Amino acid sequence: MSHGDFAPDAIVEELRLSHSREDWAEFLRQYSPLIFSVCQFSTSDAEHAADCFLFACEQLSRNHFRRLLRFRPHGAASFPTWLRVVVRNLCLDWRRREFGRPRPFHSIARLPHLEGEVYRYRYEQSLSLDETFLMLCPSFPGLSKQQLMDADAHVRESLSPRQLWLVSVRKARARGALQALVVGLAEEDDAQEQDPVDPRPNQESVLARQEQEEHLRLALASLSAPERLLIRLRFEEGLSLEQIAGLTGLGDAQRVHRHIADVLGTLRKRVT
Repeated sequence: MSHGDFAPDAIVEELRLSHSREDWAEFLRQYSPLIFSVCQFSTSDAEHAADCFLFACEQLSRNHFRRLLRFRPHGAASFPTWLRVVVRNLCLDWRRREFGRPRPFHSIARLPHLEGEVYRYRYEQSLSLDETFLMLCPSFPGLSKQQLMDADAHVRESLSPRQLWLVSVRKARARGALQALVVGLAEEDDAQEQDPVDPRPNQESVLARQEQEEHLRLALASLSAPERLLIRLRFEEGLSLEQIAGLTGLGDAQRVHRHIADVLGTLRKRVT
């Protein structure tokens, strides 16, 4: 088999056996467009996208391609889908390294523990009241929906108009990152044939993106609260499968992986 004919699992297997720079170069030839497109969706700045791309490639090649060698050909996700998730998480790592995490407002830091957690889930992670209730119940036994609504109202009263605006900006960025990843599922079949995307927008691409985002919005809205929660924790917050298992009570990472794979399959069908 020539290098140009490598299937995804064959490329990974060659890297596993040889650790050669030649096979790494072949991997980049086939998958750098996909990697770069994920990096572009993670930031609107062209220079930042290039820096993020370099960081992602460096991390993928570290320790003899350790991250890439985690792919399992017979797992729930295809290689392009799996790679998008890995690169998306690397983009989050890059952003945290470059810009850090936003510090909580002083007015929020002074609130009781329950209100602080409500702020984190409602305003930082953009969870609905139902999703927030699911997250808080294990830590606050006996919590009622009314208590949650009261705490949510208290949090909102503690935020100034400017703070609310800053929160909305952060939430918009997080939604854009999630949209980019999930919309990418609809493009999976031709991901390897795409050339790097010209960062300058044109009217046709803008309209196409708007239509995709509307399809995604409807698809996400059709999910149950626990399903939306899994997607947000994994792709917006970049939590590991083990962390999600602990937060949601799903037991273990393997079970979380199966649930997320099922949800992604549902979204893929509804956005195509």
